[in-house]
Order: sequence, then structure tokens, then C-alpha cells
Amino acid sequence: MRQTHWENIYQTKDHKSVSWYQEVPSISLELLDKVEASPEQSFIDIGCGASVLVDHLLERGFDNVTLIDLSSAALDIVKQRLGDKSQIPTYISQDITDDSWVQSYDIWHDRAVFHFLTQQQDRQCYMHNLLKGLTPQGRAIIGTFSLEGPNMCSGLDIVQYDADKMQQELMGDLVLDSTETHTHIMPNGSKQEFMYFIIKRQ
Repeated sequence: MRQTHWENIYQTKDHKSVSWYQEVPSISLELLDKVEASPEQSFIDIGCGASVLVDHLLERGFDNVTLIDLSSAALDIVKQRLGDKSQIPTYISQDITDDSWVQSYDIWHDRAVFHFLTQQQDRQCYMHNLLKGLTPQGRAIIGTFSLEGPNMCSGLDIVQYDADKMQQELMGDLVLDSTETHTHIMPNGSKQEFMYFIIKRQ
């Protein structure tokens, strides 16, 4: 059901008009600087959609980049946009709660997938994959709607988070390192409040 929903979105809508579109992924780039992400590190973008974050990563010299999304149509948009550079990233069309795709990554970036996991079992699978996939010195950057943000997105229910709620979701030696509040301006000018969480291994 999730895959059908997101395939339909990217097959029928202009990806630049959806509420989560960012012309420049400024907050993600700022947080990558904060965790001192460097081009030699391996990077995965969870639920990348048609985001231009990968464009900025390639410009910064990252060449070990994995993009995962439920929608193959979204990944096709990225490939077409990247042109000659489209062969650099690894593309995976998969549900992030399935562990068959997980390898080791230094930087785990998720701008807005985790808050769609309304079932505890799905959240546990996600965190299991994060625990399995994050290298010992790695950092995860996870964005969700804050407690002051919307309670739905793209017609789907979400779970809002603050630091305490996110800490309760972590497992194993994963710990919350820091948080940051961010206001996203949608293409129509409306505002949405996000919380970003930087997670590390203890």
C-alpha cells in the first residue's frame, strides 16, 4: 500500500509542487556540516524522493551515495536530472522496513520518512536497520514533524516527535546527540515545523 501511494504521487504530480519540495535542501546541508560529513564517507538518503540533496552531495565530491525510495518513478526523476552523473549513486526501490538492502553507512539521512511509520512494528524494523547499518563512528540525521507540526502529510497519518519521544524509539547503543527545530516553507508559502535529530552510537 505504501509503495502504491508514493508511486502514484510521483507519476501524477509535479514533484516541484508537492508540500515537501525544497529548491535548496539548506537544513540537511547545515546538519551535514554540523556532523562534519566528508566526501570519503558512505552516505544513504532514506526516502530520497526526487530531492536535490544528491546533486549537492555530488558537487561536494561524495561518490559513495545510496538513494532509497519506495517510488521507482521518483528515482527515475533523479536519474534524468543528474544526467552524466546519474551513474554515481546506487539506487534502491525498497521499503525501508525491509532489511534486505542494508549495508554499512557513515551518514544516514532521513528527511521525512520515519514519521510516516505509525505502526510500532514498522518503527522497530526501521531502528533495527539503523542499528545494523550505521557504522561505529557514523551519524544519523532524521527529520520528523514536531509536536507543533501537522498530524498528516500527503493524505497519510504521521507521528509527531520531540526529543523524549525519539529517544524512546532508539534501540541498542543508539543515542540522541542533538536536536534542531526547523520551519519548512512549502511551495504555496505555508509553514511546517520539523524536528531534526542527530543520532550516534554510544
